[in-house]
Amino acid sequence: MHIKVLIIDLGSKFNLFGGQARLAATLNKRLNGGFTTFYMGYETSYSHGMKNPTFISRGGRIGISARKSPISEMRIPRLAYNLLVVSRMADLDREKLVRRAREIKPDIVIANSIQDINLIRLFKRSGMDFKSVYIDHGSVSTSIAGYMSKEGIPLTFGTGLDSISLSRKKSKFFNFYDANVALNQGQLSAMCNFTDKVALIPNGIGRVHKPSKAALALLAKRLGIRHGDFVVLYIGRMFDRQKNVSALIRAFTQTSEKRLRLLLVGDGPSLPLYAGLAGNDDRIIFAGPAKEKEIDAIYAISDLFALPSIWEGFSLTLLEAAAHSLPMIISRNAYIDDLKTGAVGRIVSFDPNNIAEIREKIIRMYKDAAMRRAAVKVSESISREFTEEKMIGKYRSLLKRLAAGRMQSGIVPTKTPYLHKLRLSRNRQ
Repeated sequence: MHIKVLIIDLGSKFNLFGGQARLAATLNKRLNGGFTTFYMGYETSYSHGMKNPTFISRGGRIGISARKSPISEMRIPRLAYNLLVVSRMADLDREKLVRRAREIKPDIVIANSIQDINLIRLFKRSGMDFKSVYIDHGSVSTSIAGYMSKEGIPLTFGTGLDSISLSRKKSKFFNFYDANVALNQGQLSAMCNFTDKVALIPNGIGRVHKPSKAALALLAKRLGIRHGDFVVLYIGRMFDRQKNVSALIRAFTQTSEKRLRLLLVGDGPSLPLYAGLAGNDDRIIFAGPAKEKEIDAIYAISDLFALPSIWEGFSLTLLEAAAHSLPMIISRNAYIDDLKTGAVGRIVSFDPNNIAEIREKIIRMYKDAAMRRAAVKVSESISREFTEEKMIGKYRSLLKRLAAGRMQSGIVPTKTPYLHKLRLSRNRQ
């Protein structure tokens, strides 16, 4: 059986980099052994080397200036903003994309973002026959206070799920697909309130490359990092409603150790806020978005990884830091159930709203070498548990079973390690 898989990611219109765009690229490049993969979406930081891409244009961010306004925190302007996003999505060359999809004749189409449902509907209305899979990067299945905000991820198949709690809309959304992928146990439990077509596939990270001493020295010099500095790293998108980097900056500015450095790598609408919070503290380094070839070196020159997020699906930067054997301090809100077993469960965590606790954890990690060594062992345990090979293997298994169901009888088999037929009472939601 040879399976054609089309991976759609219209969500990359909003961000050039991030876990969502990275997974789309990884699946495109790594699904092999009976699969031919295609990509349809925006060009991102991870597009180099993609197989069979159909790029709509270069990815970016929409409405950054609008999202900075306090007015955009109000519900009605937020809903209006989402409708604006929908209208901006409507400028796609639909006929061209339909022609391309017909040329591909996919057996399976993967929706890598919420926005992709409209394009998949268009393909089906055009007479194409395929199975569809949705990957829940945005934690649509869960109820996260403040998720949809001026700096959150726009929800674009209605007027915003979490802002108005449309359970029926969620149920209709998830059941539109032949399978849904939960990235963590919390998502799995929540999603099963809406559908019985759920696969649990945690993210995984591949092998890291050890940069040369010359590359490390060059990067450190460019960033103003000297020998003996202790570098606390945050890497990721810069929008505060989810990532909460403002709390990390506030905690760091309350430290007095001169050799501490806070390295902030990434881009997003909250950068002006962060620059204002940093003020004249020259220990805080804004490095801008990471170049793919520099990522390994960025982790290698760092001494501690910090993730202060209000929520996470399954952070790839956390897995990346673990793969580089970095000690970590993690927000309890980003500390998902999947990380709470065995050696993995000894992660040093903190309340993301407690500035004093974040500051205390930074200082303890800086001063306590034994604590750092223990944290390194935890990171190594995480990197062994959540590998890219395991992740890709689970996607292969799910997609093969979906394709077999379509090709044989049109019914998706349910007795698999990854596709769960779970029916939970809505009263447990």
